[in-house]
Amino acid sequence: MPINIKQNYLRLTDQHKALLLTFLISGTVVLSIFNLNLKDKDEVISESYYELEPEKELTEEDKKIIEALDKLNNSKAETNKAFNEADNNKHFAQAFKQIAPPEDYVPKSSEENDGEDDGSNSLGENKPLKPAVNKEELSSYSKVNDLLKQQQTPGVNTKSTVSFSLINRKKVYIPIPVYLCEVDGKIVINIKVDAHGSVIDAYVNNASNSRNACLIEHALEYAKNSQFSADASKNSQLGSITFSFIGKH
Repeated sequence: MPINIKQNYLRLTDQHKALLLTFLISGTVVLSIFNLNLKDKDEVISESYYELEPEKELTEEDKKIIEALDKLNNSKAETNKAFNEADNNKHFAQAFKQIAPPEDYVPKSSEENDGEDDGSNSLGENKPLKPAVNKEELSSYSKVNDLLKQQQTPGVNTKSTVSFSLINRKKVYIPIPVYLCEVDGKIVINIKVDAHGSVIDAYVNNASNSRNACLIEHALEYAKNSQFSADASKNSQLGSITFSFIGKH
């Protein structure tokens, strides 16, 4: 009798193996699918916490700055690199203030000159001779004044924001005048440079096309902070720097 019970028990166990394995496999598959669904829900929930901020709209000032920069980049000859006008205009070596002939200078005819050759008047009295006026010097000054009023020579970088005229000198440092004042303008600054290349004096040239106080103030400041190459043979040399300001508006 006990032997029959044991055999029946063993027989039942063998019959249920397949069923147990089926339940285990089915349960594993169901749990796996359930876990995958939970992960998908977690990802959706976690992503819902991220808030996407809209892009900030550009202000009017930003748009104007970008537009000005685009113009600078799209222009073929446009650059912020300063160039030496003296390299292209060898006929004037130094920048001068605009001057006029002396007030006491009056052109005289040849007849008057003949009568004064002996240095005396009709009464035979000696009279003091007036200092002679150097016509070549006056002509040179006039040419310089005309050149300062004219636009730069075609073929050079006419849209550079900085240019300078200084014979046999190279730029070491000149600030770039961009977006400092409300308006545009060209300010020409006459400078005096020592042997070390430092600017020891600066003043506004009449060739400037603006009298804006902001432009003039920054131009003078930038000119005084500029630095050029040294030249031991020239303790003092005159020149000029032209700043073409780009306004904020």
